[in-house]
Amino acid sequence: MKRSLSLLLVLIMVLGLCPAAFGAAAEPAAPEWMAEEDYIVFPGDPVYEGDNWSRILEQREQAQRGALLPYEGRDWAEGSAGRCYETALIRLRCAENYGEDEFEARAAFLAAGNAFNAAESGWYDLNRGRDEIYYRLSVEKYRAYLVYHPDYVDNWGQAIVPALDALGMTVADFFDAPGMDRVSSETREKVEQSADAYWSFYLPEKSRITVYLDGMLLQMDTDPQVKNERTMVPIRALAEALGADVDWDPESWEVTLTRAGATVAMTPGETTAWVNGQPVEMDVAPYADQNRTYFPIRYAAELFGQQVSWNSAERRVDIAENKGMAEGSNVEQWAKTMAAVLGFLEGGDPTVFGFYPRSPHTVTRRDENGTPQSRALEPAAESRRILAEVWEIPDRETLLTVMAQLQESGSSQEFQQAAQEVKNLSLATIKRRTASMDPVDRYMWPQTKNLWTRWETSGVRAWDLCRISALAQWGYTAGYVTYDEALALIEPAARELAADERINSWIDMEENFLQGYYWCLREDLGETDIWETELARVYQYLRQAPDTRTLFDDSIFGAGVWGFLEENKR
Repeated sequence: MKRSLSLLLVLIMVLGLCPAAFGAAAEPAAPEWMAEEDYIVFPGDPVYEGDNWSRILEQREQAQRGALLPYEGRDWAEGSAGRCYETALIRLRCAENYGEDEFEARAAFLAAGNAFNAAESGWYDLNRGRDEIYYRLSVEKYRAYLVYHPDYVDNWGQAIVPALDALGMTVADFFDAPGMDRVSSETREKVEQSADAYWSFYLPEKSRITVYLDGMLLQMDTDPQVKNERTMVPIRALAEALGADVDWDPESWEVTLTRAGATVAMTPGETTAWVNGQPVEMDVAPYADQNRTYFPIRYAAELFGQQVSWNSAERRVDIAENKGMAEGSNVEQWAKTMAAVLGFLEGGDPTVFGFYPRSPHTVTRRDENGTPQSRALEPAAESRRILAEVWEIPDRETLLTVMAQLQESGSSQEFQQAAQEVKNLSLATIKRRTASMDPVDRYMWPQTKNLWTRWETSGVRAWDLCRISALAQWGYTAGYVTYDEALALIEPAARELAADERINSWIDMEENFLQGYYWCLREDLGETDIWETELARVYQYLRQAPDTRTLFDDSIFGAGVWGFLEENKR
């Protein structure tokens, strides 16, 4: 008993020592060949833990004793940012071990540069931004690349100036480092000249303010300006990207913006804006400059329901839709999948509500021969074109009228009326009665009978409901309805779809959608199965494509619709 107790006490003591002996992270320190003040420590990095750090110390010792760099794996580096950094330091030491073998030494510097690059990328991904560690890694990377070959980088000024500026370094500081004695005076002069030339471009660019809408740079014909510590933008570029119409009165100089039934009027030199006839005071007045009217961007965006954020480090303004009202709702999720096929057919991205990021941009799609074709896209104008040319909807009022008709009855009412004539007839009777009719009726009567047998009172309702979602999203991007209005228009359609007992998956919905589409076209498919049609192939592509397949999650049918409208919220 005493012996067992003694063994137990010893075991407890040993296990108690385990965390200190094996689990704790090491205190990182610079290798012997490097100044401590130049060494970078990555907080919380796993490279400093247990066996990871032991391997680093072992590799350092081997490099210090004269080890050469292995050929295998020298083109890349793997692991955490700290692990890649330590790999780069070891490769730099190995480069020195080649002595007069200049070719192999420079190859080792390239390998070190690649490891620094991997550390830089890993640190950026971890922190989602550029900080002192990022720029220090950037400097080390370009030092290694410069030793490898002076032509490895096309523009040395563009490469190193941002990092030098962020760290308060000069070009002379850049060259004051181990290994830089391998750089010839001619190469050094080339880098200095490149840096001097780039500074003249970099400093004005550094002070430039950029505006991003939905995460995409908003291109404007003149740059934003700063007045009274407020960012001012040429109003037309932002307004038109948001789908607003811009009118200017040359006599009063009043500018009126109209979007989704709301108006904002303001006059240069006056701090009062009029929103739907109600005054709103601004702390800085709009003004005219070089035939452009500049408006405080925060007011311009927020008056149209947008969120505005300012990144002082990058001098960047981000504008995005304010979706606060939709928090806790899954109506947008329903909306995207319901309209996926229709949006994709018109060149849209079904994963984006409204089918496009709203900032004008270039899109690339492959033609029928598989050749990539690029074109400039103005999303608001493109959405208006689609609504007008494809759906004969030229404005907000028509859009709301059409959507009300679709929600009330749509094509399903026409189907129900047609079904009353045939639902109780046999196919043989239908064939006999339609023998003398025109070809369209000879096809449509049995087709209606078949659809009634399959769907009964569901009719071809998915065709209506999916159009509601698509039209609301195009209307949002076009500036005809707000985001909140679009969801309010879609929610009843989503609820009806979720409540249909015959539709329990996206495949069910798509089958009903396809049959409704071809029924309304009066198109005789003959012996062609509905899943072999061109429209079905689009659906099948979206269901399999990596970017869109996650839309088709059938679990949402079990979850139901989490309401956006106040009366339907959980």
